[in-house]
Amino acid sequence: GAEVMTSADLVSRFYAVWNEEQRASHERAARAVSTIGQESIRLAGSRADSALPMTEYALATWIRDRFAAGGLETDHGPIVAIGPNAANPHYEPTAEQSAPIKRGDVLLVDLWAKEKDGVYADQTWMGSLGQPNDRDKAIWLAVRDARDAAISLLEKKISTQQAVTGGEVDDTARAVIVKRGFGEFFVHRTGHSIDPRDLHGSGPHIDNLETREERALIPGVGFSIEPGVYLAGEVGMRSEVNAYVGADKVLITPGDYQRELLIV
Repeated sequence: GAEVMTSADLVSRFYAVWNEEQRASHERAARAVSTIGQESIRLAGSRADSALPMTEYALATWIRDRFAAGGLETDHGPIVAIGPNAANPHYEPTAEQSAPIKRGDVLLVDLWAKEKDGVYADQTWMGSLGQPNDRDKAIWLAVRDARDAAISLLEKKISTQQAVTGGEVDDTARAVIVKRGFGEFFVHRTGHSIDPRDLHGSGPHIDNLETREERALIPGVGFSIEPGVYLAGEVGMRSEVNAYVGADKVLITPGDYQRELLIV
């Protein structure tokens, strides 16, 4: 008789796999997005003590202008959010509603862009305007170490050509944040598919929270890794990189992804 097969990997294979040209476009975009993300935090820091500190919206506009000048496009965003606003993962500043970025603030910048007909690069960078307090340091380390645990699992599995699902990667990142005491504040999946057409793509997601992702992370697919911790009304932090699965290794972009909080 006929064997029933899941169509899940077929969707990944036909819709979510990047070709070489697309991978190269992603890497170029990732380098530009990394530079602009880091520069944006330094710019906010340089203005933090002035009579007119930058607002979240002004910094978001500066980022969009930098994208346009570099030949990059984006659908919306970026997210620029100081502490309490960053505690809402879906916050986006507007001309009408936007906080000034001042000394003492934690600053989250989540930005994404692509070349025309290219694949998106989607990153989140974290800054602190002045020395962070102990709680903020602890949150940063939890988020960073969760991200790195996810990367380590991927590197181990892919280099030995073992199957790994998005759900397993989510579990690995989440376990770190739970162990640090912030589990209840990690309120979204660890990452989303990035396919050649869409920022939130049709391939496997890094998810065992919103849905149980059982599709294998097959060679050629890309996705974000972006654990976060959100203390409502107080502070939110996220660290986001992108990953591309090769035949026997994982490409993590940007190459210079964030290791320490950017203190400006």
